[in-house]
Amino acid sequence: MSEPRGVIYVMTSAIEGLVKIGKTSTDRFEARMQYLESNGYSNITGLQRLVAIEVDNYHKKEQLLHEVFSKHRIGRSEFFALDEYLIQRLLLALDGTQIHPKPTQSASKADSFEAVTTAHQQDQRFSFYKKGIQKGATICFIKDPAITAIVAGPREVSYGGKTWRLSALTRLIYTQRGEVNNSGAYRGADHWTYGGVKLTKLVDKIQSQ
Repeated sequence: MSEPRGVIYVMTSAIEGLVKIGKTSTDRFEARMQYLESNGYSNITGLQRLVAIEVDNYHKKEQLLHEVFSKHRIGRSEFFALDEYLIQRLLLALDGTQIHPKPTQSASKADSFEAVTTAHQQDQRFSFYKKGIQKGATICFIKDPAITAIVAGPREVSYGGKTWRLSALTRLIYTQRGEVNNSGAYRGADHWTYGGVKLTKLVDKIQSQ
């Protein structure tokens, strides 16, 4: 008898670069996400769903993912020190149905994979310092200038007492607003301004950083 389909999911956490890889039955997915987002897991808080795929043999596939990334595993927990773009693309490459972020009728899992890949490449190239924006400067969320963050590094900002990659913070804010896109991937610099100008529109001040 074949194993029923279920969901493999990845969640980001309050700790930059620490993700949870887990599984649940399809009918319990939403309740499981709400519980983890409200209560955390193994003393790790700030969990936010990143991507979820419904697949066959989900118990075995989750176990395989844990084995593949065993060197990055934190103890015996379901947390791994991984680049979120990497694990996001891996899940989107699985043979299954994307259930989070919920794609529109015109979008496909392949579209989400491409969006994640593009966002990763663009995110890697962006640098605040390259744009002449120094540590301590304030940037504003493009859809609500009342939402601000403080530049904390070449690609990092401080928000809510925590340090974030700009792309991760952008996804968090859109998730909180109920406006997350089909892929859950964002080029953060497209969604923030400095001095009233979108970050991607600023001219480079130095050649490299």
